[in-house]
Amino acid sequence: MSNKNVFSLEAANNQPCYNGGPATLVCKAVIEETADSKTFIFEDAHSRSFDFKPGQYLTFRFEIDGEVWPRAYSICSTPTRPHNVQVTVKRVPDGKVSNWLNDTLAPGMSVEVDNLSGAFNYIDIAAKKPLFLSGGSGITPVMSMLQYITDVVDDTDAAFIHFARSPENIIFKDQLKFLSRRYENIDVHFVVDACDEEDRFDGTVGIISSGLIRELVPDLEERSIFMCGPEGFMRTARTIAREMNVIAIHEESFGEKIVLTDRSELGGEIFFSLSGKSSVCTSTETVLDAALNAGLWIDSSCQQGVCGNCKVLLTQGEVDMTDLGGLQDYERDQGYILACCSRPKGAISVDA
Repeated sequence: MSNKNVFSLEAANNQPCYNGGPATLVCKAVIEETADSKTFIFEDAHSRSFDFKPGQYLTFRFEIDGEVWPRAYSICSTPTRPHNVQVTVKRVPDGKVSNWLNDTLAPGMSVEVDNLSGAFNYIDIAAKKPLFLSGGSGITPVMSMLQYITDVVDDTDAAFIHFARSPENIIFKDQLKFLSRRYENIDVHFVVDACDEEDRFDGTVGIISSGLIRELVPDLEERSIFMCGPEGFMRTARTIAREMNVIAIHEESFGEKIVLTDRSELGGEIFFSLSGKSSVCTSTETVLDAALNAGLWIDSSCQQGVCGNCKVLLTQGEVDMTDLGGLQDYERDQGYILACCSRPKGAISVDA
């Protein structure tokens, strides 16, 4: 009797690939990484393998309590093992999606994805001497890149510094230690804010600084920096990286949407001219929030103003936009805004 769970190399080599577009994924396993993060292992509902670049992300559409919540999560697995794809999600305080995933998603459940994308990947921007910097859940794309480098036995000289609150909060700690011990070209450093038992922690206690980075990676000037993490970490890392004489800086910032505190000068009515819909936006909501509340779908991924997927044309009014470089200068000049990080200042109209 055949067993459908037995891996077949012949079948794997001949099966079609998923490399983007809408798809249904089935959760096959859930792994608890830390007290507040889990890894979810997915297979394609149509038994396709996954063709992606290490460092890329999937855009999910989760249906929670009757509402659709789009989120982008970096893939932490490697394309050299294409029969499944894995994402690791860390809880965020008041994070609707991150908490739902950690509390609810279980093997056998299905989720929808819209696309596979991401310019922050090791194929398009490979470097012979990369320095990976990550904070918190920003470790996920780096894990994909490091596994790819070791799987293909690339001679890349990779240094990696990961920042976490405590040793218990380090995601993939055992896997990274294994890679560092097994491969001479992989140098891993852990830095934590605090540690109760420093004598048992084989890392560094401290905070991100140019001096600390230079101490851990003396040949800094020969390296290109790849950095990823929550926006608070990224603001500091971005400033420090620009002070250092490195070859290049590449960055990614994904995670749960940051909700601003109330700002009374923001908010107003939004007219979506192409669909004929309208919505009232509060002072803490974005154009994307208002669109979803009106039942209007605007393609989005990062929720942080990085990827540019939610670009819409502002035809009337003014917005407060706090993006992270997701628009080109000529797009700004033409009047485009990013819906995920733009808040209307009074009534506005957009082409959506």
